[in-house]
Amino acid sequence: MNLRGVAVAGLVVATIGIYVARAGGAPAPIVPPAVVLMVVAAVLLVVFRTRTWPAVVAVVVAVAEAAGVILTGSLGNLGFAEPLLGAGTALRVLGVLAVLAAGTLLVVRPVRPGSAPRTGKVTS
Repeated sequence: MNLRGVAVAGLVVATIGIYVARAGGAPAPIVPPAVVLMVVAAVLLVVFRTRTWPAVVAVVVAVAEAAGVILTGSLGNLGFAEPLLGAGTALRVLGVLAVLAAGTLLVVRPVRPGSAPRTGKVTS
């Protein structure tokens, strides 16, 4: 799997984590804003495969989700008292870490000779 695929998978895993945590008792609306942002970021990564900016969007969304997990005290849910809540939080954290790692590498990696241009423009 390439870096873009890892970033998309991380966004999907984090989104699933939100709903697993919700099933475990975490207070959340039916469609949390974080879910909308992560789905949009994943779609952008898939649709604009030759561009760098969707990776920047994915990293920004992952940073916002990480801040949300930390600032709301959700990291305390990683214990075994509520299994679904802990599993959902773990999925969110793992997904966000995957997006942060893969997305950052997508943004800063050098273009390899012979690969598609990052701008999406065709060169002759």
